[in-house]
Amino acid sequence: MIDHQHAGRTVLVTGAAGLIGVPVVRCLRRHGAKVIAVDDGSAGTLSRLDQFIGCPGVAVRVIDIRHRTELLRLMAAERPWGVIHLAARHFIPDCERLPNETLDVNVMGTQHLLDACVTHPPQHVVFASTADVYQASTRPHSEDDSVGPRGVYGCSKLLGECLLRDQAHQLAGCSIAIARLFNVYGPGDPHAHLLPEVIHQSRSSPVLQLGDLESARDFVYVDDAAEALVALLDAGQSGVFNIGTGAAVRGRELVSIVSELIGRTVDVELDHSRLRRQVRPLLCAVPDRLREVVPWWPRTPLHEGVRRTIEADSADHPDAYEWRAS
Repeated sequence: MIDHQHAGRTVLVTGAAGLIGVPVVRCLRRHGAKVIAVDDGSAGTLSRLDQFIGCPGVAVRVIDIRHRTELLRLMAAERPWGVIHLAARHFIPDCERLPNETLDVNVMGTQHLLDACVTHPPQHVVFASTADVYQASTRPHSEDDSVGPRGVYGCSKLLGECLLRDQAHQLAGCSIAIARLFNVYGPGDPHAHLLPEVIHQSRSSPVLQLGDLESARDFVYVDDAAEALVALLDAGQSGVFNIGTGAAVRGRELVSIVSELIGRTVDVELDHSRLRRQVRPLLCAVPDRLREVVPWWPRTPLHEGVRRTIEADSADHPDAYEWRAS
């Protein structure tokens, strides 16, 4: 049911077919917004937008944000009230393998979107950054902590933040919220992050081949993250906001939750090829600033979010976990 909070407003969402993008589009539609859903399909997830076929409030545009002219043309035609910029290369192993492409998409793509926004400034912009911009620490991060990314992904996102700050004066009163996302999870993740990999391997074997399980991460359910991004758009406040729950769990604890939910003990063997070059023992948010905008934050406990993710996977793979009967 649409509550018409955004009735008559147009919001442009880049990366709309991604893990976070689809829930953001759904959330905006619930609020009555018209959505221009932009994605280039490079992640193989464009079909996720098929659910909006026939929806008069969603227009899908297959555009690569590296194509500046297409973004300029789109902005001139649509003149959106708000922009939520999610499009990025973000799976860290791929970013490390393809640094040139990562910088091209994450930095130049962001600059091209900014160029388009300057021609017809929206009222509000929300930029999806990452907690990976912070300098490694053994304590949870507040937004005022020192930055110091060590990999190409974090560096590319920090450069994106700098571009937004540097050119904000050209956006004629537009608010700019920088959302530093922690570890977002949920149904539909196309990348081999820890939770989807545990679920994927658990379909066929009780022995999992995994990398580092000692590091602790702040896991954020994707629907919560989407609602927070839309809330920041509505609030119209400029600044940096952590999108994290304030609680971190180690990889081994996450495996245990999955094991409990599928009803069978799993064993883990170390796969050295999955170990990453850069390791952070802890990555956790202090979300107090976000709670000033979103008092209910967070809505979904980790156990519940993992359960929903497993149920969605089981629906897509009805023969999953056959080994449980052996």
